[in-house]
Amino acid sequence: MSLDAFGEMRDSNDLLDDTPALRERMAEDGYLLLRDYLDLQWVMDARRSVLEVLAEHEMLDEKYPLMEAQAAKSDQETFRSAIGSRAALGKLPAVRKLVHSGRMIDFYTAFLGGEVRSFDFIWMRVMGPGRASAPHYDIVYMGRGTTNLYTSWTPLGDAPLSDASLMVLENSHRLEELKSTYGQMDVDKKGNWKKSGGSFGKDPAAIQQEFGGRWLTTDFRAGDLLVFSMYTMHCSLDNRSDRIRLSSDTRYQLASEPVDERWIGDNPIAHSVRE
Repeated sequence: MSLDAFGEMRDSNDLLDDTPALRERMAEDGYLLLRDYLDLQWVMDARRSVLEVLAEHEMLDEKYPLMEAQAAKSDQETFRSAIGSRAALGKLPAVRKLVHSGRMIDFYTAFLGGEVRSFDFIWMRVMGPGRASAPHYDIVYMGRGTTNLYTSWTPLGDAPLSDASLMVLENSHRLEELKSTYGQMDVDKKGNWKKSGGSFGKDPAAIQQEFGGRWLTTDFRAGDLLVFSMYTMHCSLDNRSDRIRLSSDTRYQLASEPVDERWIGDNPIAHSVRE
């Protein structure tokens, strides 16, 4: 976490009323951090609905209030088994309301300049103690439609650095050689998934040393929204707390552009079919 390898994200709230400036900032930074943008009650309703399911799976410590998301002292195999149905968490009404309506759609309608289509599949992240997500581009998982596609990373509650906050690699969306090699991979093509699971590597420090730039993150708060491009390298810090960090990953594009068929419909095929 030296100053030349690690830094603070800048927020773009001052540009919210200037869509062309937001687009320029996205082109410059590869991400937009919008503080306190989403309806806080909607965020907390989504958080509660997810935690109620986790409590049913005995993933929470009953000695603490539900909304604190205090992790139960279960072994990692039990933890992995309990979150095996994360796709079902993305179908919870409060979650879908948060990410498929209201201010989320308002933002993308303005930012993209037209009618918006969101992926029906919602990626729910249940990040328990000691867990982290590995560095990757999103395009390798969803590159069969338009590349004019964006990710919303939405913390369902506060997510400080200690709780596996998300990081983006500075200027990684400008790494043309990486975009033309790793960025062209399709994880569902034969052989690719077994090689890497889609991640570029497992060591954020080594990746930073290879490509330069800094890993940028912040102490996220409930109501914050992080938007980034398909070619923005990102991962998370390790969860060094005893809480479960909850977040959702959702994708948005113009309705008029081609869509990746794996992630649409009532029951998207997702990664169930390898080619």
